[in-house]
Amino acid sequence: MKKSSISRWLTLLLCLVMVVGLFPTAAMAYNPGYQSETHTVFKHTEQTLAPGIEYYNNFAYSSDGKQMVYYVATADIKRDDVLVQSGYMDAQAETWGMSKLTEQMSAATAKYSDPNSDEFISEYYTAVAGTNGDFYNMQNGRPSGAFVMNGVVANESNNRPWFAIFADGTALCGPGKDAWDAAVAEHGAVQQAVGGSQMLVVDGKDVTANASGAYNTERHSRTMIGVTADGKVVSAVLDGRQEPFSCGGTMHELAQIMIEADCVTAINLDGGGSTTFAARPEGENDVKVLNRPSDGSPRSISSGVIIASTAVPSDAFDHAALRVEDQFVSPGTSLPVSVAGVSSAGTAAQLPDGLTYEVVN
Repeated sequence: MKKSSISRWLTLLLCLVMVVGLFPTAAMAYNPGYQSETHTVFKHTEQTLAPGIEYYNNFAYSSDGKQMVYYVATADIKRDDVLVQSGYMDAQAETWGMSKLTEQMSAATAKYSDPNSDEFISEYYTAVAGTNGDFYNMQNGRPSGAFVMNGVVANESNNRPWFAIFADGTALCGPGKDAWDAAVAEHGAVQQAVGGSQMLVVDGKDVTANASGAYNTERHSRTMIGVTADGKVVSAVLDGRQEPFSCGGTMHELAQIMIEADCVTAINLDGGGSTTFAARPEGENDVKVLNRPSDGSPRSISSGVIIASTAVPSDAFDHAALRVEDQFVSPGTSLPVSVAGVSSAGTAAQLPDGLTYEVVN
């Protein structure tokens, strides 16, 4: 536990105060020392969404000086209270269709926390983060590649890349049907799976050198998923098609983002107007869309990837979360600061009385 401070430009005395409280240090799947070939991070913020589920938001400059903004959630699925699941309309895959990511997350929470549901998981089940999943038929909502939901194979694996979680709890990304069959033989039946279009990282290496064609080499809004060496699942979104806020990325730039997130394997998922990142921010109780969908509002999608917690809810204060509008200010100006109480489950908690405030230089 340690004091947190605001990153400053030069040695400024800010017209701010900050809470001196308990700010736990999270074990992020983020390597700030990684020297990316494509971008340089200039702003990094992070939160704990729930025990074992971390989130960070990076602002970076691309190699040609454009701003890139991306959102990354990491789930430690080795914990008993953390799950990664496929999402779909009404939390089922019996009828093809489309719905917004936040609707999929709400349906999952309702279904898997209901003791009367045949697929009941825990009364405390809560979807705390999610992204869109595979490419799909925009007429009927059928995913283009593999899709497995809670052990039910709705779409068989084909020659497309995939992300999957197997019966023994192992999460993997693979390039096609042969890799799928080999993984099933080693790790048991597939429990959750979504398909993608391009392998980004294999054995910790960027494998996008041969990713040709305009879709792969031009910048767009993007969604990615990968796995770290210690088995954590990394789900990420890069905003695009909205310069100067965020220019988007090529496959090469996506691979670099996922290696920076300590992924040893990763794939590209559906992007463009489908790209959506939603989460329950630290110290809040409701899920919201955190990225800026390039259509101007979230689109109805086919499959999704949902990160959920079954941690026991609490409203007891555990630590404080401090947020600022920016990490950089000019001399003589002020910067709004908000402080929220956070429970041990990541939800909102009342700030205790008697807190002290000070500026940390």
